[in-house]
Amino acid sequence: MSHTHSTTKRRTFKHLNAYQRGQIEAMLRLGIPKVKIVKDLGIARSTLYAEIKRGTARQMRSDLTYYDRYFAETGQIVYERHRKNAVKSSKFNVARDFIRYVEDRILKNKHSPDVICGYARRTHLFDVQVCTKTIYNYIAMGLLKVKNIDLRQKVRRRKHKEKKSCDYTRTLGESIDQRDPLVDERATFGNWELDTIVGKKGTDTVLLAADERKARKKHLVKIRAKTAEAIAEGMEKLRVLYGTQFSQVFRTVTCDNGREFARLQEAVPEAKVYYAHPYAPWERGTNEKQNALVRYFIPKGMDMTNLTEEDVQRVEDWINTLPRKILGYETPQECFDAALKDLST
Repeated sequence: MSHTHSTTKRRTFKHLNAYQRGQIEAMLRLGIPKVKIVKDLGIARSTLYAEIKRGTARQMRSDLTYYDRYFAETGQIVYERHRKNAVKSSKFNVARDFIRYVEDRILKNKHSPDVICGYARRTHLFDVQVCTKTIYNYIAMGLLKVKNIDLRQKVRRRKHKEKKSCDYTRTLGESIDQRDPLVDERATFGNWELDTIVGKKGTDTVLLAADERKARKKHLVKIRAKTAEAIAEGMEKLRVLYGTQFSQVFRTVTCDNGREFARLQEAVPEAKVYYAHPYAPWERGTNEKQNALVRYFIPKGMDMTNLTEEDVQRVEDWINTLPRKILGYETPQECFDAALKDLST
């Protein structure tokens, strides 16, 4: 439940310094009431009483009797000792196996620290490991072989600013507004988002990218051109891949209003095709997000003509075997396989 107003006050307590302790000692020796000391120094009453208890030492008089007195020097020494002991010991040495694992996964597999930590925790790979924030701290301190430049996601992103669709733009088919709300909630399996990934300008070869919304499974299909005919050929490859299960796996398909998708409903009569609003890429958020992962390996402007099927498959496999926080650090392939198994039962 959200609140528009909060009655909780921010804590303003601060640690006393050596000068304030000297003031406390002088005031106490002059017999100034504690209420006035608190007011004059601008500190909490509990802070003053705790400090007096911390800095009080027993002294002996000339008649061999004892008395208690507050000393600023004693309070400062005790305070510094407590602060030193309060520092949490580093796990860097005891978690060396985990640290080496993190370095290897980042440098070789291009995984993020959070993905690595979450997956290791879920699968109980190590007896001792550190959290994601600690890994970032170690990297900033230069304790790992990994540098910030190796962390592909450590960039400042611009905040999304919603754009209004233009009335004059074309709509090729049924609008996304007519789509079942359960698809928006990712509550059902078999709902896909479709897009094309373009390489170097002037070349025809593109990739057809299909993403299942619930499991985040991604298919990449190399097609000869960005045309309706080539899209139909790409979808036919997926139909062959799934055989008789195709109609159960592809229940809905959502795409943009590009001309290449104008005859998509004819290409996949088994599924219901919906078109997102013009200039609204966030309506295909899974597609856009995972296409950015493809760009790790196939940057903009790259000529995809000489890409082999094996090259494309390696990129697809990397994305589908990347643990995701949103999936409880399971991989899209694991979630997708589980959904396929449910279809068979």
